[in-house]
Amino acid sequence: MAGYRLKTGRFGKKITDAYEKIEQKFVDTFLEEDPDSEFGIRLKTGKTAEKVTEAYKSIEDSVVGTYQKIEDAFVDAFQLAAAQDETIKVILDRE
Repeated sequence: MAGYRLKTGRFGKKITDAYEKIEQKFVDTFLEEDPDSEFGIRLKTGKTAEKVTEAYKSIEDSVVGTYQKIEDAFVDAFQLAAAQDETIKVILDRE
């Protein structure tokens, strides 16, 4: 069956041609050549996509920065408590 092809007829040919035009318009509008990619094409980003990417990066930086502050505060508190526990243990061992 792999060697067979569907007969489109006149009506099917019109549908196929219309689809190919739509497909080509999509490719022209949203894709561009990229010799470094696996398929040789990539999505066009445009100004809107660049703004969205910048906004996402800003949000990501904010979230990561906040998490880093929380983590640092936790580590600082834990290390201080551990250091105090060690000091108390040393004092008690001396007595």
